[in-house]
Amino acid sequence: MLANTSGNTIEEIAEKTGIKEEAVYHVLELLRIANIVKKQNNRYFTEEIVRVIAQLLLDLEELDITN
Repeated sequence: MLANTSGNTIEEIAEKTGIKEEAVYHVLELLRIANIVKKQNNRYFTEEIVRVIAQLLLDLEELDITN
C-alpha cells in the first residue's frame, strides 16, 4: 500500500491495490498517527524513501527465497 501512496486518495489507493476502501482508510490513519504518511486535502503522502522501501519489500516477496 505504501508503494502506491503518493498524493492519492483512499479510493485511488483501493483501486490500485485491490484492497477495500475501509481497510485502506484504517491502515493509512494508523500510519498517519505514526507519522509515516501525511494527509492533506483527503490525499495521503509518503516520503520517497518510504515508497522505495515498500516497493523493495514487495519485490522481495515476489522472489522465492525459501530454497
